[in-house]
Amino acid sequence: MSIPQIFDALKSNIITSPNSWQGVSASNVPWSIHEGDARTVLTQLDDNSFNCCVTSPPYYNLRDYGVENQLGLEETITEYVGKLTSVMDEVRKKLKTDGLLFLNIGDTYYSGKGQSQGTDRKSNKRRFGLRPVDKSGGVGIGIQRKSVIGVPWRVAIEMSKTDWVLRSAIIWHRARGLPEAVLDRPRRSYEYVFMFAKDRKYYFNRQPLIEKNIDEDVWTIPPRPKLPDGIDTAPYPDELVQRCIDIGCPEGGAVLDPFAGSGTTLRVAIKNHRPATGIDLNPDFCRYMVTELSKY
Repeated sequence: MSIPQIFDALKSNIITSPNSWQGVSASNVPWSIHEGDARTVLTQLDDNSFNCCVTSPPYYNLRDYGVENQLGLEETITEYVGKLTSVMDEVRKKLKTDGLLFLNIGDTYYSGKGQSQGTDRKSNKRRFGLRPVDKSGGVGIGIQRKSVIGVPWRVAIEMSKTDWVLRSAIIWHRARGLPEAVLDRPRRSYEYVFMFAKDRKYYFNRQPLIEKNIDEDVWTIPPRPKLPDGIDTAPYPDELVQRCIDIGCPEGGAVLDPFAGSGTTLRVAIKNHRPATGIDLNPDFCRYMVTELSKY
């Protein structure tokens, strides 16, 4: 059966309301999924109700998911940073006082060379006509063409101005990932995972990092292969989410993902007996998550 057919068949076992679904795993772990704009949905959730947030929002100007009002296609980097920061400010309200946020975010380059004519082996959603970062003067931040924009740090610094405590800039080394098709600079093999705290005192368990005997702020984890079910999103690997939950969420603590995508955060949380809540603007992604989580 197709995903929509499976989704319809599961409805009788799931509590549904307009644009939201709730279920309980076989091990009695509750989960919920909400379809809609992240900032709007977050305002409807209870404050101080989550122990940890693990999320990867749409990167700036890298993909078009075909949904109106999606994050990531703003004309300027300033607008993108502002919108993402406003969502993260709502996330902060939903975290408990000792809660942590793990924010995975990638970077991009200012091209200024017009519409791309190339192909992208990673995703067919990464070539969608003339992007703001390809327009002459499009990003509006006064940098030279071919410069890396520094999106992650622009977001992190702006969030730090709004009461977030930036505790760590973790490097996710994407081992054995598909290399970039570039000839005039080193090929990039990493992304950032920023660890933010809501307050100066927060839950943190270093023991899992000690037990793995690894560099504590450089995580070498292979990227996740493309999903086989036709959901064209960019999921991060289970191990990345697992590590965030291990060090940043107490046993039985509730986990949030406001840009849930294919549901990796929720699935890993449930398998670790943590209640999970996900939000996504794309209805196809929401149906996919409901279908997948119902298997547990």
